[in-house]
Amino acid sequence: MIGMIGLLALCGEASGKTGGTEQSLSEIQAKIRSTDRQPHTILRAFGAKPLPCFAAPELYAILLTICIRAGMKRVPELFLLPAPGMNAFALGAPDNACISVTEGLLRGLSREEIEGILAHEVAHILHHDTGAMTWAAAVQGEIANSALRGIAELMARPSDFSRLVRQAILLSVAPAIANLLFLALSRLRELAADAMALELIDHPKALVAALCKLEYFHTGRSPLHAHLQDHAHSASLRSHPGTWERISQLA
Repeated sequence: MIGMIGLLALCGEASGKTGGTEQSLSEIQAKIRSTDRQPHTILRAFGAKPLPCFAAPELYAILLTICIRAGMKRVPELFLLPAPGMNAFALGAPDNACISVTEGLLRGLSREEIEGILAHEVAHILHHDTGAMTWAAAVQGEIANSALRGIAELMARPSDFSRLVRQAILLSVAPAIANLLFLALSRLRELAADAMALELIDHPKALVAALCKLEYFHTGRSPLHAHLQDHAHSASLRSHPGTWERISQLA
């Protein structure tokens, strides 16, 4: 996050504008607040349907146990996405969070494995990851816009362009650097959610088993084969760490 803010400031300086970073961050915050939508609204837009407690008592019992251990005052609402894929994701902060699970996930995982996945999503909620990644995406977009404006302003001054080559190079590579920083932040938060999930469940190995099943479902490969076959440089272009890396952190 600090790296992205610093890059935004450098883009401002390179384009000849100083002191605009705080204003840009304030505008980003204002824009996020104005476009903020409740998690349940977003999930419904994706086709997810509310999953009431009476329809899934065992699932809510698992989630309640996790939330008590996490010290949460509110149990997130559960939503069901009628899709064969195996996936789950959380949206929102502790006071309004929702967790969506797919039908494929519920069919394909054991009770203990589902517990591990729900604990991972609860960790995302506790870490306020939805807000953090929304903010980071907005800053990334502002860096790209600032770089574009800066290059246009430099090109408008051809007589000074040879003197401003360094600034032009920085502005041209800034969007790519911002994207790498955004992806790195996402991967770190995934690993942090994994680590916290272990503190919230009775069977840590079940989370590892769930990750192995998800890897095989999505790629048709075991985590080790995926790790050996994937190119090392592609790791920096992922929003999630490789399953093998996640398992090695959990072991």
